[in-house]
Amino acid sequence: MAPKANSCQTRKVSRYTLEPSPSALATLREFIRTTLRPYRLSESSVADIVSATHEAAKNAVVHNPRSAGPVDVVCEIKDGRVVVEVADRGRGFDPRALSASLPDPEAVAGRGYYLMNALMDGVETRSGKSGTRVRMVKAIAPPNPA
Repeated sequence: MAPKANSCQTRKVSRYTLEPSPSALATLREFIRTTLRPYRLSESSVADIVSATHEAAKNAVVHNPRSAGPVDVVCEIKDGRVVVEVADRGRGFDPRALSASLPDPEAVAGRGYYLMNALMDGVETRSGKSGTRVRMVKAIAPPNPA
């Protein structure tokens, strides 16, 4: 059953397994768009969630060897929030080394974590020897009536 128009209270959980390849990221973006489409969110909210998810998944793909296996993405819509979790089975890292501050504009890389924090209402990163999990939250509201 599809959610009621403009309803953000219905619970929906969608799961996606991403092969550890940069070319697979486009299909992830479409998966997130398709998951959010029935909720008729604002274009800017959808763009924020898609972009933040892309950044988290790209980090998982780029910073882990193919042998670490696939990247798991879970998107949950519940109680006026979208919660996206991106998990890999890589070697892990120290999340305290990440910076949510504006990166050097001359830097070639290093903007992903900053973007995730700028686009979402909350970002939590947990990492250890068995992998990394990034949990991102975005409060959503029905679009304004026309």
